[in-house]
Amino acid sequence: MSIPSNDEATDWIETERIRMRPFEEADVDEAFAWFSDAHVMKYIPGGLDATLENARLRIARYRDHQARFGFSRRLMIDRETGRAIGDSGLFYLPDGERIELGFRLARPHWGAGYAFEAGLAWLAWFDQQLKGEPLFADVHPDHVRSQKVLSKLGFRHSHAEIIRGMPMLIFRREKSGVC
Repeated sequence: MSIPSNDEATDWIETERIRMRPFEEADVDEAFAWFSDAHVMKYIPGGLDATLENARLRIARYRDHQARFGFSRRLMIDRETGRAIGDSGLFYLPDGERIELGFRLARPHWGAGYAFEAGLAWLAWFDQQLKGEPLFADVHPDHVRSQKVLSKLGFRHSHAEIIRGMPMLIFRREKSGVC
């Protein structure tokens, strides 16, 4: 796994099977494939992006977050095919105080271990760039698969809250270096 240094914090993050880079405006067409998929977005507060313009606005939020904080959700690209397969990364929860880890994959890539692989890479990045900060994740109570991935990554259930109108379980990373 390749983790960027502090001066390269916006460059690629790479694992054995995936590469992650900040979103670009031109990614909207590819990302719309999963942003508009009701199955993929079922457990995402705010729901799916019904139009390309909605997806464009989502990507603009990610790009703004990247510019402001040096991290955000990133496009996940399959190293073998060069195709986008989803997104993952770090983002401030709506309270503006807690950083969350998240991952979302297009349906053809579910169950292949990409979420765990991306999660490990983000934990390594987080430990290098934001050492000492707490890390959270929010997940819908019915999204058992994501809860299992978070557990494998060293997160434990903290509490429940409503995020953008959706009930969510909040998980907190127990400690650095779990994996």
